[in-house]
Order: sequence, then structure tokens, then C-alpha cells
Amino acid sequence: MIVRILVTALIVSFVSFSQTEKSSMSDLLASASLISVSIGGNFPITGSYSASVNERIDQFVSRMYDKAFALSVGSSPSQEQISNVKSQFQLYSLRNILLKRKNGEQLKIDLIRFRKTGNFDLNPYLKNDDVLIFPATDIERNFFTISGAINTEGKYHFFDGDKLSDALFLADGINRAYENVDQVEISRLSYDGEKMESIIVDINSDFILKRGDRIRVLADETQRKDFKVLTLGEFMMPGFIPIKKEHTTLKEVVDKAGGFTNNADLSNAQVLRGVNVFKSIAFSEDIERLLMLRMSTLISEDSLHFLIDEKLRFLRGNANVDFTKLEDLSDTLFILKDGDIIYTPSKIDLVYVYGQVNQPAYVKYEIGRAYDFYLDKVGGLGETASGDVYIIKGKTRTWISADEIEEKNVEIEPGDYIWVSKKPVRTFWDHVDQAARIATILGGIATVVLLFIQAGK
Repeated sequence: MIVRILVTALIVSFVSFSQTEKSSMSDLLASASLISVSIGGNFPITGSYSASVNERIDQFVSRMYDKAFALSVGSSPSQEQISNVKSQFQLYSLRNILLKRKNGEQLKIDLIRFRKTGNFDLNPYLKNDDVLIFPATDIERNFFTISGAINTEGKYHFFDGDKLSDALFLADGINRAYENVDQVEISRLSYDGEKMESIIVDINSDFILKRGDRIRVLADETQRKDFKVLTLGEFMMPGFIPIKKEHTTLKEVVDKAGGFTNNADLSNAQVLRGVNVFKSIAFSEDIERLLMLRMSTLISEDSLHFLIDEKLRFLRGNANVDFTKLEDLSDTLFILKDGDIIYTPSKIDLVYVYGQVNQPAYVKYEIGRAYDFYLDKVGGLGETASGDVYIIKGKTRTWISADEIEEKNVEIEPGDYIWVSKKPVRTFWDHVDQAARIATILGGIATVVLLFIQAGK
């Protein structure tokens, strides 16, 4: 029994010793795999930090950036703080980084080129006591820009020795959507900024750049774009219909959409066109409204109505097309533009009656019926009805007083609205206030009359 207890104790001690030794070995191996790397120059964080022997420069730089960013924004940053820190942190350059090694070796590192090519020769492993020195940057003075027929326009840090090929590489090369791209224009200012030289060079030349060069890769703008019109509602094949930049007619689009269904309400079909269909970057709703009002002579009441109409114009413009007469040459040849919407609603053989009526509801349309027929169908006028009845046309939303229907020869049609206004409710104090105003006016008139009488004497 004693022997069994001793054996058990020895086994437990051995296992415990083995686990301790294993943990110590893990710690030893972990510490042996760490190296010290220093960061200097223009980077968000500088100093000496631990790195893994299996860590490449880009991984280490990314980790240090994330660490600096987290320290700068704190534990619960606002969106504004995050944006401010990001804008400050973007000032360093991932090009022209100097890697200094303990043995005296010095390498120039271009992490942007590594990220664009995936060539690991440009992103070597770190070694103990490596020093990464980020270059000083002043992108307002030490820069070049590139634009035109390229994939990524931008402003980049300039370093001595940069060539046109470097700029094209940073811009992700020529945009293959453009044709016959073979020339580049380089605009170069004098030191005082008063003179500018325009240099035309071949796209394949290894032209040496200078600080402040502005590069424009020349090409005629391609018009091979996604011009389209949206057809909605009662079409056989509704959806987006590709069109030409110009000269696509309404008839062509209707035909491509398969024509109208039997349930299409052509009398209420519309072509909707946004106010900024010409895609002008100079356009904005605020500027347009100010320009419209700048020299107007409208009184305040009219201005309110005008602003309502302007808001509708901004939100939706309607083309003057009668779909019931599509065989008419002028409507058939109506030219559509990119972004237009053709909406054809379903037939609605109903008239909506609402406002101060007993049972607001849709009423089945009957040809030739007057408005009082529809009022009877909803139980007649309510107790608070003023007696003013309006017909609101379904397509144009034009208001017509019921008293003017015969005079203007207006017929109620499917999709129209009939609205009954409400009698204003007045309290005792409303009447007192009205009487007081009348008394004030009469008092003023009496005073004027007395003054004239006195003057006559």
C-alpha cells in the first residue's frame, strides 16, 4: 500500500515537472523568435518595437500604423475624430523608405510597388536591430499629379529620380477603355509660378519628372457608356433599356420593351425626366433656386407657390408626350436621354372621392357622370363640408372648381379625384377678434372723416 502511494506521488511530480518545463520552453522559444525593430522619420509612431523573425516589412508597418491609430482615437471615438486622425495619418509615404541594417547594408523600400505587384523581393523579412526611416514629406510642394486616360487619378509624393513610368505605375496604368493613347502632356511651372511650360512626350518615354509636374494622359473621351432608360408599369418586358447617347426615340424604347400590355392606361403614361438630366456638376438645387429668385418681382404669397413648383421641377420633370397618339410622328420621334423613366400605369376605372364626405372611397367610374353622382355614392357631404367641391385631374393634378366644370368643358375621367373642402370652425373668441378688427377699421375711417370736416371749417 505504501509503495503504491509513493509511486503515485512520483508520477504526479514528474508530470508537473514536465508541464513546467514545457511551458518554460514555449516561453523561451517565443522570446527567441522576437527581434527589435526601430521606426524613425515621418511616420505616425516612432521608437523601437518588438517584431517577429517571420514578419515582413509591410506587415510590421501595418501593425504599427494600427497601433498608432488606436492610441490616437481612444476607446470610444466619434466619427469626426476618426476622420481627423485618418487625414493626419495619410501624410506619410510608403515610397522611398530607407531600411538600415546592423551590418551597414541600406535598402530603399517601395511598399506601394509591392502592394501593386505582390513581388516579395520588394518586401523583405525584418532582422534584429533593423531601422526603418520614413522620408520627410511635403505633398504641397514635393508632389506630382496625374490625370486623364488612366485608371486612378491622384496626387503623389515626388522623390528625386521619379520618371513618367513611375507615375503611370502609381496610377494603375492606362485605362483600356480609351483608344489611341500615345501622348502625355506635362505642365511645369516656373519657380515663381508665373510661367508654365507644356511638354508633350511619348507615353512610352522614360521622361524624368520634376517637383510640381502635372501629368495629363491625353485621349479623346470615350462615349461608350451605360446610357439607359427605365421602363416601368404596363410594358410587356419592363426594365432598363439600353439607348444611344443621343437620337434614341420614344418609339424605339417602347418597341424594345415589347410594347404595352392590354391593361396599360396610355392616357396617364408619362416620360419622367430629372432636372439635372444633362449631368452638370455646376448644378445644385440651392444655386438653381437662388438664380431663379434673384431678379424675380414676386410677392411673398406668390413666392411660396413658386417654390413649391420649383421643388416639383427638381424632383421630377414631365415630358409633353401623349401616349395615346404614339403613331403621331412628333411624339414618336421624341428623343430620350440617359436616366429618363417611362411610366405606364395600369388602367384604373375608379374615381377617388375624399375630404368632407361621409365615406371617403374609390368609386367605379361611369362615363358621362357628373361629380354629384360620385358624391352620392360615398354618402354625400359631411356636416363640416363647406360646399366647395374640386375636381383634381389624375395626370396633371390640375384643380378645377365644380362650378367651372361646365364652363371649362371638363369631364371626369378614370383616375381623377374629387375633394370637398372643410367649413372653417369658429369659436366665440374668433368672432370677438373679428369684431374688434372691424371696429378698429371703422374707428380709423371715422377719425379721417372728422379731420376732413375740421379742415373744411
